[in-house]
Amino acid sequence: MKNRPKTSLAVPALIAATFALMLAVGAAMPDASASSAAPIEPTQGKANRYIGAQKCKTCHGKDETGNQHKVWSAGKHAHAFEVLASDRAKEVGKEKGIADPQKDAACIECHQTAYGLDAALIQKGFDPSLGVQCETCHGPGEQHMMARMKAASEKVDGYPKIPDGEIIALPTKEACVACHNPKSPTFQPFCIHERLEKIKHWNPNRPRTEEQKKGYPCTCDDTCICKKDSPEHKCRDAK
Repeated sequence: MKNRPKTSLAVPALIAATFALMLAVGAAMPDASASSAAPIEPTQGKANRYIGAQKCKTCHGKDETGNQHKVWSAGKHAHAFEVLASDRAKEVGKEKGIADPQKDAACIECHQTAYGLDAALIQKGFDPSLGVQCETCHGPGEQHMMARMKAASEKVDGYPKIPDGEIIALPTKEACVACHNPKSPTFQPFCIHERLEKIKHWNPNRPRTEEQKKGYPCTCDDTCICKKDSPEHKCRDAK
């Protein structure tokens, strides 16, 4: 089963508060060249395991650096699994012949991080009940955590530069639409860069260019609601 889950029953209803960007150092605006959904390569032959949002909180839970964990906790991705127990989810499930959305893979795979992966890829203490966590969008975080802890112990001056491949700084549109797409019975079209603007959780200490400060770059195409609903079929400004 893929790391990026397919779409499911209730998660597109969460789009209005989608947390497509959670808790990596890349919660700050990355360089334009930053990669997105490419798999993180393991180092020293070891698997890069999923660690869970609670461990991400260790570094990403401080107000002075944006408290990305708090932002995630207040959003709907953090409740993506529990929402499968709602009356609405059960109603939609019934229409699709699904008795219990919280027990059906077609739903769970988009409502839990790392669902269906080999246990060897998941670190002890990982709590799948926390729904769509940081690593659904940013990739497994064990090696990122270890690298940042090592850097902290070495007292590196200034804002740390995160090497390409250590973590996914800025997920692409493809990462979002893996779940948020018309295959879901509750899908509603949306604009990627507008949505990212609404849910951004940047580290205020990260240096950015003037262009980066303007917001997320537009990646809209003709299927984007942003262009469909706007005058002259042009992309709306996300700012």
